Amino acid sequence: MNDTIPALNHQSEYVEKEKTRVRAFTPSGIIEGDYSHPPRVRLSDSMRNSATGERYILLTDVTIRSAEGGSLEEALASAPFVLLSTNHISLLVPLGEE
Repeated sequence: MNDTIPALNHQSEYVEKEKTRVRAFTPSGIIEGDYSHPPRVRLSDSMRNSATGERYILLTDVTIRSAEGGSLEEALASAPFVLLSTNHISLLVPLGEE
């Protein structure tokens, strides 16, 4: 009944990432979240590489505001993550340490 499970002999595929807090301006709203990218790579270089092959970027720990300055419904005001279309980002600003 106490069968042992053999250990898996494979290496972890973990890739080291760095997080940068960004604010993305879109036609429908302002989205702020953490963007993960390779360490020691400039955000602009990471975004340029993502934009060439990726149609979406992943932001985590997200807050969302209406473009008109009004408030969103409480359910839409924050999210653990969003996929944001690179075609809809008009401006992406890295935020400094707060």
